[in-house]
Amino acid sequence: MGDDSLTKTENQTLEQSEGSTIKMNPDTSLQALLKRWKGVLRITLFVAGLISAGSYLGIFRVLEWLILDQFLLLRPQEPVDERIAIVTIDEEDIDYVVQWPMADKVMAQLIRNIKAQNPNAIGLDIYRDLPVEPGHDERVEVFKTTPNLIGITKIAGDTIDPPPTLADKGQVAANDMFLDNDSKIRRSLVLGEAESGLLQGFGVKLALDYLADQGIELEAINADKQIFGLGQAKFIPLSKNDGFYKESDLGWYQILVNYRGGLDRFPHISMTDVLENRIPENLFRDRIVLIGSKAPSLNDNYLTPYNSNLAVPTDLMPGVVIHANVTSQILSAAISGRPMLRATPKPIHWLIIVVWSGYSATLGSFYIHRRWMTLLGLLVAVGIIVVSSYFAFLSGWLVPVFTPLLAVVVAATLSVGQVLWQNLMISYQKLEDYARNLEDKVKERTAELAQANQEISQLNEKLKAENLRMSAELDVARQLQYMILPKSDELEAIEGLDIAGFMEPADEVGGDYYDILFTDNVVTVGIGDVTGHGLESGILMMMTQTVVRTLDEIRERDPVKFLDVLNRTLYKNVQRMNSDRNLTLAILNYTDGKVSISGQHEESIVVRAGGIIERIDTMDLGFPIALDDDIADFIDRALIELQPGDSIVLYTDGIPEAENMENEQYGLERLCDVIRQNWDKSAAAMKDAIIDNLRHFIGKQKVFDDITLVVLKQEA
Repeated sequence: MGDDSLTKTENQTLEQSEGSTIKMNPDTSLQALLKRWKGVLRITLFVAGLISAGSYLGIFRVLEWLILDQFLLLRPQEPVDERIAIVTIDEEDIDYVVQWPMADKVMAQLIRNIKAQNPNAIGLDIYRDLPVEPGHDERVEVFKTTPNLIGITKIAGDTIDPPPTLADKGQVAANDMFLDNDSKIRRSLVLGEAESGLLQGFGVKLALDYLADQGIELEAINADKQIFGLGQAKFIPLSKNDGFYKESDLGWYQILVNYRGGLDRFPHISMTDVLENRIPENLFRDRIVLIGSKAPSLNDNYLTPYNSNLAVPTDLMPGVVIHANVTSQILSAAISGRPMLRATPKPIHWLIIVVWSGYSATLGSFYIHRRWMTLLGLLVAVGIIVVSSYFAFLSGWLVPVFTPLLAVVVAATLSVGQVLWQNLMISYQKLEDYARNLEDKVKERTAELAQANQEISQLNEKLKAENLRMSAELDVARQLQYMILPKSDELEAIEGLDIAGFMEPADEVGGDYYDILFTDNVVTVGIGDVTGHGLESGILMMMTQTVVRTLDEIRERDPVKFLDVLNRTLYKNVQRMNSDRNLTLAILNYTDGKVSISGQHEESIVVRAGGIIERIDTMDLGFPIALDDDIADFIDRALIELQPGDSIVLYTDGIPEAENMENEQYGLERLCDVIRQNWDKSAAAMKDAIIDNLRHFIGKQKVFDDITLVVLKQEA
């Protein structure tokens, strides 16, 4: 980001003409630093502010919940909680008792059968505020004589009264459920306020009564903040400052539910089996027994995080099982230190978003020069966010995942886009500079071309008849082709490559071109084919050689700039000539065993040790030259690495399209076979083998197109 030359100037010592030095002013260095990173800072603040605002408004919380639910599904399965047993009421049980709500007589018998095994507590998750005959007096008597029986009431919304008998004895708890925006239950009531006073949540009261029998009581840690200790557990209420909840979501004293699992994580038995006294020995002894419905017709089943399974549909969880999970959570936390779930405070959440926005924006700023570092850094960020959040979840913390990931993606996208745009602007500026410098070179080469045109004009003056003029024109074109071919001493001076070239104009001269240039240890190879035949094709080929050499002389190595400038120059000349000529052209740059291929031409053939052939399709590497004034968007490059003994064979279409007397084309497969058979020979020997095989194939047939062949072999 920014101008590299400016940065270097500001960070180096300034030399005075007398030889003294001037140290940079610290303020100037700070200004340079801010200028360099202001784009990253702007993107960081913009992305972090936007996502933090969305998080505060609750826009992303359903997606956050969905990801955190996956952690619950992925964590190791919890063991069965043997301290709790559940009596389930299903459709078959409803049929068994004939009527619903069940008669008071049936309920009294159900509780008596459970009491017979001396449970620690009985939680009745069934509303019973009104009598259901027959057996009302019998049920009241059972309620009066069961001091460890806990009934339920609903205190939020449309309230439902508790059983009067149990209410008088203080054996009542609230079984209200709190649904998140996606209708899933992730929170539980610890303490709520009813008309009769404060009431504990159903699962909470059962757990507290159980723990009280073991001498574990609630202790105030910070009464003002309602933080309490219970054995090894600490109760901290959800607040508007926590996680993904707003003030409107919260009421009374709530905590997050750290689920143990579904019904299979608790010993359970059907109500019918209990009524018929088919109860396994000691199933209820010293346990907390919950009685509740799982029948779909009673609508006491709820969505939970387990229903976020993206692969397998999951049944709804009965309300009684949710209460059992809350009871199990509190028992395990108090006795064995199992984590209670807590949500990350919003300021920490926003800080995480800021950190990952800055990290990603910084990585994006390196995209042009260190693309691999940017991509690898983004993958590492995703891994860190997901893995760290998962382990935090196992430790009892809900750390956001989606919003940090969103910050990484958005900040990286904006940062990379900014860098690409700035680089594009710099490239346009440099291209303008190159174009100005190129004008001088083109003038010099144009003078040479003018001299050549003068010589051609002198030749044309000697032609007296039209047939002689055409013949002379073809002779001139042939001369032009041979005049610009690289000399053998130029090729021999190139170290590391064994090079052989061949070009033979057809009976009707075309415009084949090849050239090999060596500048600053970079070998530039050009090979092309101008459309049509005759003098115009020869002139365009000559202009191509001129511009290619000019660009090589000014050390232009960028394939897009190289071919774009070449195309614009030739396009304007062709338009001035009122010609429709164009050419296919491939440019190869070689240095230290590495080859870059750009431009649209015939396939390039790479032959490896053992005669293994690789064919490089150049169709998507460029566009015909001089056909359109702007081809920059079509230019790409292919990269090849040569090992000692590897070769590259370049050719024009005069070879694969050459025909024999039966009008059969020579073809690319036949060319590859000859290359494969002679891969271990020198470049010159390989070239000779190809040309000999081609001549044998053509026989006495007339040659209709130029034949051009270049072989480059990596020396050991």
